[in-house]
Amino acid sequence: MSEPAYILDSTAFYAGIPYQGSGRYYTTYLVLEEVKHHNVGASLIHSRVQVTEPSPESLTRVRGTATKTGDIGALSQTDLSLLALSLDLMNSEGGASLVTDDFAVRNVAEVLSIPLAQTSLKGGEWRNITWKIYCRGCGKTYTNPKLTVCPVCGTQLVRKASSS
Repeated sequence: MSEPAYILDSTAFYAGIPYQGSGRYYTTYLVLEEVKHHNVGASLIHSRVQVTEPSPESLTRVRGTATKTGDIGALSQTDLSLLALSLDLMNSEGGASLVTDDFAVRNVAEVLSIPLAQTSLKGGEWRNITWKIYCRGCGKTYTNPKLTVCPVCGTQLVRKASSS
């Protein structure tokens, strides 16, 4: 049986995951940029972690899914790249788990059926979240994640988890 494959978010590096245990580790150049100032040695990256980029097709699919779940505004380009790389590796590696504690990333991964692993997330069972955007002023709800101000009353819009 082959070693398990993991796609690592920056939190996985901070938790020391690639320094311990066995497995095949992957990440993106954007994550590498985030952690390079946190004592992540170049020798570790070259010997234990394969750095690669996701396909444009997977990035498009991730953006579409994140827009549908309402998480697109909470995801960075790094988050999108990790989710897309996870989709790519699910097919080529025969299954790879995304290691992250980021709730928006986990939510989109769940919808895309990407296997998840965690570094330190505590608490109850994970559940998928659907977000709605609403106005605290007039109570109107919206589906466009790019809206930030209520067109009816001018109040700042907020995101709220709706029951799923």
